[in-house]
Amino acid sequence: QVSQNELDWFHQDSEAQMKKWQQEKKENRENLKALRGTVKKHSDTNERYLKAIDDKEKQYNACLNTFLETSNKFANEKGKLEELIKKSQDDSQECEKRAVKAEVSVLQTWKETEVWKLKGTIAKAEGNLKMLKALS
Repeated sequence: QVSQNELDWFHQDSEAQMKKWQQEKKENRENLKALRGTVKKHSDTNERYLKAIDDKEKQYNACLNTFLETSNKFANEKGKLEELIKKSQDDSQECEKRAVKAEVSVLQTWKETEVWKLKGTIAKAEGNLKMLKALS
C-alpha cells in the first residue's frame, strides 16, 4: 500500500509536470506565432523601405543625369560665347586700326591738298612778283 501511495504521488507529480509543460508549450506556441507576425511586419516594412530607396535612387540618378547634361550644355555654350567674345574683340581692334589708318590717310590727303594749294599760291605770288619786277 505504501508503494501504491508513492505511485499515486508520482502520477500526481507527473500529471502536474505534464500540465506545466503543456502550458509552457502553449505559451511558447503563442509567443512563436506573435514573433512570426512581428517578423512578417518587419520584413514587409523592410521591403517597402528597400523599394522606396530604389525609387529614390532612380529619381536621384535621373536628376543627376539631367544636371550633368545641362551642365555640359552650358559649359559648351559658355565656351562658344567666350570664343565669340574674343573674335568680336579681335574684329573690333581690327576695325579700330582700319579706322585710324583711314583717318591718317584722310589727314595726309588733306595735308597734301593744302600743301599743293600753298605751292600754287606761292607760284602765283612768284609769278606776280616777276611781273611786278618786269613792269617796274
